[in-house]
Amino acid sequence: MSCGSCPPPENRHDRLTRDNLLDLEDHRLARIASVQDDHRQVWVLTARGHREAKQLLEPKAIRVSALRKEEHDPLTGEVLGTGYDAHAAAVTSTAAELHRAGIGHRLGRQTEVAHRLGNGFVQRADLVMRAPDAGVPVMLLEIDRRTEDPHELVHKLRRYADWFRLLPSDADERTVRLARTRADDIEHIDHEERLWRWYYPPTGREGTPPLAFVFADTTPAKVANTIAVREEAGRRYWASRRRDVYQRGITARGYRQVVPVLVTTLEQLREHGADTAVWRRLGRASRR
Repeated sequence: MSCGSCPPPENRHDRLTRDNLLDLEDHRLARIASVQDDHRQVWVLTARGHREAKQLLEPKAIRVSALRKEEHDPLTGEVLGTGYDAHAAAVTSTAAELHRAGIGHRLGRQTEVAHRLGNGFVQRADLVMRAPDAGVPVMLLEIDRRTEDPHELVHKLRRYADWFRLLPSDADERTVRLARTRADDIEHIDHEERLWRWYYPPTGREGTPPLAFVFADTTPAKVANTIAVREEAGRRYWASRRRDVYQRGITARGYRQVVPVLVTTLEQLREHGADTAVWRRLGRASRR
């Protein structure tokens, strides 16, 4: 979690957050991991706080992220590093901005959520948000500081698309045979029969749960280049399919099998909050 070190007097919520964090620090349940360039403090749980959080939250099926250990130099006793890198800080900031915009609640978000593919590879979502009251039953988010090649982000999109196509281990034999006959036959299997529905609620829209890429600490030119590469190289995963219509002069497009992909920047979230104008959907305007 993060909070401003000197929040403005009118921001009551930031002041409450600061006071609560200082109280947790007094009880040795939380500590400052790092201070960002904009003077915001990044806080993490101590080992004691992590244990108490697990006892409180895990019985309610709320996952607690891994403990960020504080390491010291064996000779000088000085703290080594922060245990909390810039990417993790960007993930925390994104979650905070979504909450500030009124999208979801703090216990409706999880970080580093694993999605295991059939080959054993695990694709971890930086952030998974559940905000049904805001019209977003579930959204998977990847936070990119443009340290990765644009094509690597296309590979991430492909892996998510592959995971959304998986069947559960107890799928009936007819469904399994249909999926194995041809790769495209999985598209005829309803989403309710797929593995992802074990983990996430129905979206209320065509397609799988949406995947959002949030760019942080980068330039507009790099963002534009990344989006262009993803639109072209990842088209088969986000683009609509042509539907057969037996009536001359009518063309229909279906989004039932696609992964809705949204893109924005952390700076836009900070500036515009929940305004849907900050979200762009690949291939067409986004609608929340």
